[in-house]
Amino acid sequence: MAINALQSKDMYDYFDMIRDFEVKKRKFEFDSQSDITFRIPIILKEISEEQCHQSLSERLASLKYGRKVFTRGRDKLGVNSSIIQNWFTEPVSKTVNHISRVLKEQRMKDVGLIVLVGGFADSPYVQQRFRQELPEKQLIVPGEAGLAVLKGAVMFGHKPDIISSRVMDHTYGVKINEIYDEEKHPIDKKVYRQGEWRVENCFEIFVRANDDVPVDSKVTRNFTLSDNPDYVVIHRTQNEDPIFTTESGCDILGTLAVDAEIGIPLLEQEIQVTFMFGDTDLHVLCTHFNTGIVKTLTLNICN
Repeated sequence: MAINALQSKDMYDYFDMIRDFEVKKRKFEFDSQSDITFRIPIILKEISEEQCHQSLSERLASLKYGRKVFTRGRDKLGVNSSIIQNWFTEPVSKTVNHISRVLKEQRMKDVGLIVLVGGFADSPYVQQRFRQELPEKQLIVPGEAGLAVLKGAVMFGHKPDIISSRVMDHTYGVKINEIYDEEKHPIDKKVYRQGEWRVENCFEIFVRANDDVPVDSKVTRNFTLSDNPDYVVIHRTQNEDPIFTTESGCDILGTLAVDAEIGIPLLEQEIQVTFMFGDTDLHVLCTHFNTGIVKTLTLNICN
């Protein structure tokens, strides 16, 4: 591919082209009817013609864009405004639709102001789409919107307590074996273990998706060991009310191995599992009451 070859041969020209592309893209107006001209390095044009065995103009004319993408002079590429609008349509529509769904939630009923930040926020096209799709909300675009996220990260690094709580985007919990309940569990899920009918792979919820969780909050559950070693398997899902950890969309984040104390029946050995939220990580602590051993696991929950 010509772009990959350009990166290998002349990274300076590649970055110069990308910067020009970003500047022109961000200035694109919502109702623009004018073609946009981008600068392309001469070496890129030469690479393309060498690879395709035809001039760049001929190559562009043979593509599906027809006359909407064309060369200008020796180092310019003209792009019709309709194509650039297509670049924006899908990502902006997905963003606006997602925000619209969020704003319909009961807990968001008093929200009347939207602050648009990030590199995308600098685009007049993006701003106009938001104003058009969400006319009842006040839209604020701060100066240097592209740097707002970076500045916020720096402020958070110096003073983490500026964030008082977080709304969880996933449900978090662990896999457990529950006592069989005919009103709750399918009959084909029950297995006979430890002298009674149980159901494996049940999702024990610690926090639910859309819960407002204060900084440094802790959620604790106590469990009885069932194996040696036993395993605390941490799961998450976007479903607010998962029943089983085997459901579609349920992911394993991590596992802690817990060794039982020899000479004591498993049913008499308890562990305490604590989830600690508040920053960009989930901290899991597992304490064995009999041995006093504490095991920890830190998981990044921003991915």
